[in-house]
Amino acid sequence: MKPRKNYRSRPKKAGAKKRQKVLAQKRRLVAAGCEKESLKKLSTVEIRDLLKKTAKKKRGKSGAKPVKAKKTVKKKPIVKTE
Repeated sequence: MKPRKNYRSRPKKAGAKKRQKVLAQKRRLVAAGCEKESLKKLSTVEIRDLLKKTAKKKRGKSGAKPVKAKKTVKKKPIVKTE
């Protein structure tokens, strides 16, 4: 008997999608303060490692995610109508 489920491995990333992801990661690193010239020399693995380090710097020593400030909602004054 043939098994009911057809098991397959996860598909690999195509070249174009992989390049898009690397470009987005480079943009994030430039926004974080890295130089474009130094990023051109790095491999994809090194770029990912740098991203991890910048994420740790943002979080601080405790490792917790920074808490965003909540928006304050202005309350409308109550107007009584008779």
